[in-house]
Amino acid sequence: MPAAPPRPPRPSRPLRPLGPPRTLPDLLRPDLTLVFAGINPGVYSARASHYYAHPGNGFWRALAGAAVEPADDRRLPLDCGISFTDVVKRVVTDSTEVSARALRAAFPAFRRRIAYARPRALCFTTTRAFDALFPGLRAPGAWGRQPAVLEGAELWAMPSTSGRAAARRDEVHRVLTELARSLAPAHGAGPAAR
Repeated sequence: MPAAPPRPPRPSRPLRPLGPPRTLPDLLRPDLTLVFAGINPGVYSARASHYYAHPGNGFWRALAGAAVEPADDRRLPLDCGISFTDVVKRVVTDSTEVSARALRAAFPAFRRRIAYARPRALCFTTTRAFDALFPGLRAPGAWGRQPAVLEGAELWAMPSTSGRAAARRDEVHRVLTELARSLAPAHGAGPAAR
């Protein structure tokens, strides 16, 4: 039996540097129906180039359960009028590393992005970002539509879909269901039917 060819030596270091992941690009265009806003891109999502990509994050399951069609996040702006951004564009492992001060400092740029997109609704996927930007507006435990607008968009706040916030899954589902219903055209279809 002939000897197997020798294996090439394994490199002692990566062929290309891994370095810090780049931020997730905004998936915004004018005249959207809905924009979801998080605190910041997580490392896993930035490396995967998809919003809410971490396997422990329940965002996509919650969106599907609320009758909003989940799909490739890059197709949602065109297919459904739904898009994504973050208040702070810096990638960190844990969003608690982003302070309320950093959120407030990022608000002018965030506001310009929302003004560009002109969505009917803006839903914060964590109340920590909402509360930092609109202090005192949301009553504790009051998830759903909030009594204010930003650049013409209805403001919504929901609990985080992070795996560490699993106890709030029912509230996430309730908020997303109400949001889908509020954005539905008169004939009763959800935003995915646009």
